Amino acid sequence: MQHHISLIPKLTRPKAGSFTALSGISALMQYKPYFVDQPDPDRPKRKSLLAPMDNNTFVKPIKQGFVKNGRMMPMTRIMLTLLAGWAGQGGCIKTTTGIIGKHLGRCRRQIFRYLQDAVEEGYLTYSRTKDRVGRYTGINIWLNFAAIRFSNTRKPKKAANAPEMLDVTQESETNSKFLYNKEADPKMEAALGRFAATLDFELPDLHPY
Repeated sequence: MQHHISLIPKLTRPKAGSFTALSGISALMQYKPYFVDQPDPDRPKRKSLLAPMDNNTFVKPIKQGFVKNGRMMPMTRIMLTLLAGWAGQGGCIKTTTGIIGKHLGRCRRQIFRYLQDAVEEGYLTYSRTKDRVGRYTGINIWLNFAAIRFSNTRKPKKAANAPEMLDVTQESETNSKFLYNKEADPKMEAALGRFAATLDFELPDLHPY
């Protein structure tokens, strides 16, 4: 029986003063998750599927209690994570079981099993939608975000202490002990003198000493 060789090379710690090359680097270069030529019969069928392209979509932080819940099926957890990313800020998700199955690589019957599993654990509720004739057109899903997402509650800012309203005139906060030790500026004093003369005002002697 021919054993399958893993495409991921094993990393080994180099010895002191030497360099150890990766033995499986050539196999790693052949790893192409976005291009599948011929399916390998010796490997699981999922290994022949194309990896999803990255389009910068993301899911908000989810709770570890949701991830560690062993009562759910693993694909139910993956489906809920996908739906949590679709929901955005919240609200109803209008979709179909076929669309969900296309993203997860599962049939509609399995999607209904995952939905029922999530309903039993209290993670979502859903209802079917019909047209005027009575044919089923899709489903509406409402997620229980309190059990799935992690929300960092912001602490309210402390209100600024309002100044007390007094019936007296408050004293100005001036420093009466401030000493002006800057050297005299003759040009500034002459300009101020001319400005005061236009107003018929005589400036006092600023430097009596």
